[in-house]
Amino acid sequence: MEIEREVVEAYFESNGFLVRKNLQLEETEPRNKVSLFPTLAVFNPSADINAEGLDFRLFTGDLSQIRSGLVALLGWGNTSFANSLMTSDARLLKYFKQEAGDARLEESFAAGPELKGSGFDEFLRLLVVPALPKSEGKLRETISFLAGLGIDGVFTLRSLLDNLLRQSVPTGSFQGKSIFQVLQLMKAYDLVREPQLEMFSE
Repeated sequence: MEIEREVVEAYFESNGFLVRKNLQLEETEPRNKVSLFPTLAVFNPSADINAEGLDFRLFTGDLSQIRSGLVALLGWGNTSFANSLMTSDARLLKYFKQEAGDARLEESFAAGPELKGSGFDEFLRLLVVPALPKSEGKLRETISFLAGLGIDGVFTLRSLLDNLLRQSVPTGSFQGKSIFQVLQLMKAYDLVREPQLEMFSE
């Protein structure tokens, strides 16, 4: 779960956002915190407002239209997600209904007092998920379900990693967040190539 959260942090930071943990969740009693989803507060100083009319499925090109948001993570490390779910759109939809269909998600998006009056009075509720259904019908059903929970937009972890890989340039020092060091090493050893990024080929 920590490495996935670092991916999310690195993604928003490398794209010009200020990022901080939602302290309300960090200070939750440990017995309760395990049931909540990791959530980060993100703020884009280059955007004046959260644009209206954003697509629900979000990509890096949409970031310039986002000013502030809380980003919750449904990841491999904190949910029942398994690689086998990626081969079945029906099971993937069932996964979302099982993992996001209770009070945990709403509680994870509760803005702590340190965020009030700091651009988060009107924040977007954004979700990072491992994957989305491939078929148009199941994708629409998933989007309808998540939107009904108050989610404003969703990113996939794959799209975040794709962007970070494109930004990673092998150097001799391999400095920065550990996730960038790993991606730089993968490029240095020719394990992934641009622009195809064979690691993510369909």
